[in-house]
Amino acid sequence: MQADEQGCGLMAWSRSSGTTRLTPPEVEVGNIVHAYGGGAFAAGPGRIWYVDATDGQLQTLAVQEPNAEPTPLTGGQQAGSGDLIYYDGELLGVQEGEHGDTVTAWDTSNGLARTLLTSSGFLAAPRLAPGRLAWLTWGQDAMPWDSAELWCADYHPGGVPIGAVLVAGGPDEAVAEPRWGPDGSLYFMSDRSGWMNLHRWDGTSVRSVASMDAECAAAPWELGYASYTFLPDHRIAMIARRGTLDQLVLVEQEGVRELELPFTSIKPYMATVGDHVAMIAATPITAPAVVVVDPDGSFVIIAGQSPVPSAPRPTTGHTAGGVTYLLHRPSTSLAGPLPLIVRAHPGPTDGITYRRDAFIDFFTHNGFAIVDVAYRGSTGFGRAFRRSLYGRWGLDDVADCAEVAEHLLATGTTTPGSVFIAGASAGGYTALHAVCAAGPFAAAIARSPIIDPKSWAATVPRFQRAHAVALDGGGGRVRSEAIRKPVLLVHGANDPITSAADTLALAHDLQDRRSSVELLLLDTESHTLSAPHLAEAVLDAELRFLRAMMRSER
Repeated sequence: MQADEQGCGLMAWSRSSGTTRLTPPEVEVGNIVHAYGGGAFAAGPGRIWYVDATDGQLQTLAVQEPNAEPTPLTGGQQAGSGDLIYYDGELLGVQEGEHGDTVTAWDTSNGLARTLLTSSGFLAAPRLAPGRLAWLTWGQDAMPWDSAELWCADYHPGGVPIGAVLVAGGPDEAVAEPRWGPDGSLYFMSDRSGWMNLHRWDGTSVRSVASMDAECAAAPWELGYASYTFLPDHRIAMIARRGTLDQLVLVEQEGVRELELPFTSIKPYMATVGDHVAMIAATPITAPAVVVVDPDGSFVIIAGQSPVPSAPRPTTGHTAGGVTYLLHRPSTSLAGPLPLIVRAHPGPTDGITYRRDAFIDFFTHNGFAIVDVAYRGSTGFGRAFRRSLYGRWGLDDVADCAEVAEHLLATGTTTPGSVFIAGASAGGYTALHAVCAAGPFAAAIARSPIIDPKSWAATVPRFQRAHAVALDGGGGRVRSEAIRKPVLLVHGANDPITSAADTLALAHDLQDRRSSVELLLLDTESHTLSAPHLAEAVLDAELRFLRAMMRSER
């Protein structure tokens, strides 16, 4: 999939014909299963199936027919589908309802649908092999990166699953990304060792495939992730994240081999093209590109920007207390200390990525340094670290961000009065709590922030409710009377993930108290505010706000 001026559509690439668009320009491909979507298309012999983002309808398209028009797979409106996969005349996918999930199978010859699995909790990753069906499930009171189970049953197209057995997972183990290997074994990621590593089930027992102190799968916020892919000659290509850095590694008979590549961030969408690996990867100074990699380490960019070897890169650092950060300096050489924006990432079960983004580009171009903080709860450091923020949200994340700011003040990178904190969603909650206490921050920017964890838990989509409950118990609701520094609040009026009403109420309370507050309310349903016209308005407002804060400090 690729988002461009024509919308989010499906693309195809071959060595002979290059890149072509498969779906018509007016078609938007996407879904919102489990709030964040994923797995919105599948490919079969000469045909693709995809979810139309405008109405959730499943469409099919013959890709080898010139000017072919998409047609509905089924008659009438269907619930939105995700994690789609085609196998032997059937299309399988996950459908979400108000009270639970189903795995549905569609006969691709006539569109008839059958329900294969149901759960009052969540289902994901239906994966087929000859005579077998595997899938993931987790309860309403859990997140898939904390506790999930992998099941397998006998299954033949047109039938029903029979004799289901639990392969792996449970209350203290998360499993993810099951895939049937060419050897007939079921492969999957598990954090039973404390790290998300690749494992293999041969029908009898589970064994580790490549044990390492690295996160080899991302926290599954979206459906359809693929952090590894099978290559010829019994090799497996896999992502290995250590802290802030992603690497592409090959699991071979001789062991694990790291490929020497310029890419430092790899998205969990990998595929095999012949004997090559296709992936979406970025560098610290180039945006994500579609890359085809040869196992010898050579690569070809088929969409996006090529790496720039001589450009400046961010600096990885650690405080005395062990907090990891990435510091991005302005591209132009500026003498003396710099104004600094400490950025708290969203999630908070997310991580800091060693790649370029629009926020960094914009503010470093305007003379600011940006520091991304891997606060407690971040991914990339193992299961225990990822869970360490539970019950401490609004406390430990704030402390880690403040520690990084104090460290950069002590090293002369910045000066008092020129240190600001910014965050989006859960990061916005962190940013607001950071200016509720005495500390290094002169002001805060909060995009689409969470204001009250308890009200958020009641209104957030069902997928994330358990996360909200687990995190709560630390800083509590952001209270207007506690905020000590100026704040800029930014929100989409119809945000489905976090409450714009809570942000408006906080802004009005601050205004009533004559506190320094600015509000930018945008007429959109977007939570990320990443569309170009929204991002431009938000960045301009944030820059004006910070420049005004700097003038007031003089």
